Amino acid sequence: MIKHIFLDMDNTLLNSQGRISYSTINFLRETRIPVTLVSARAPMEMDFAIKNLALRNAQVSFNGGLIFEKKQSEKEKIFSLPLEYADAYKMLNLITINYPEISISWYTRNAWYTSQIDKGTHYESNLTGFQPELLKSISKENLRNNSIYKIMIICFDNEKLKKIAKVISELSLNICAKFSGQSYLEITSSNATKNNAIAYIQSSKNLKKEELAAFGDGQNDIEMFKAVGTPIAMENASIDVKKCAKFVTLSNDEDGVMYGIKKYIL
Repeated sequence: MIKHIFLDMDNTLLNSQGRISYSTINFLRETRIPVTLVSARAPMEMDFAIKNLALRNAQVSFNGGLIFEKKQSEKEKIFSLPLEYADAYKMLNLITINYPEISISWYTRNAWYTSQIDKGTHYESNLTGFQPELLKSISKENLRNNSIYKIMIICFDNEKLKKIAKVISELSLNICAKFSGQSYLEITSSNATKNNAIAYIQSSKNLKKEELAAFGDGQNDIEMFKAVGTPIAMENASIDVKKCAKFVTLSNDEDGVMYGIKKYIL
């Protein structure tokens, strides 16, 4: 019996317009199985989904860098693992200096920053409804005083993004860089991963692996799949992701999460 469900957000729970369908909202509200969102998004970008689904248990942001619970208007921090400030400084300078045409931005717990407004930040703003705060200079002091949980690179040239990912992988930094879709490369602390976040919640709830299910579509969901007994990929997921799943449900534009829970869990 499945006792906990973990849901990726973008291109999984959310449709192509970045929304949750009314039928999926109503279904998940009535489902008695606890649901945890496991997202690369910042907590503020998850608020609408948490509210719509009336979620009361632990939620995972920044790919596992921050686990929190919504307590009325506040978010209670349960687990926190930001990037080391020296690593964040090196990463931000590497990209802004050597790849000035690339969209790069970074997140603290409650804010989104960028050094330039560009096509990538516009795309993300349209998706999430938030606007980044513009910071022209990047200083070690500022990064030391404001913990960064995620650095986000957006590039619509997938081959160029892969080259940048290769450059980053060759650095000796305490980071984890994962693709989230075709155009996103998201960087967190090396131990800030979705599977580690699931393991933390699993331990706190005294659950077995076979009692856990997860839905996802991206590269950063593959490790999450390995942490649960019932991994379910979306139809819109890549072939590599589908290979790591036990089942494949409908796409995110066809209420795939609702269909998958009905068919493979209930």
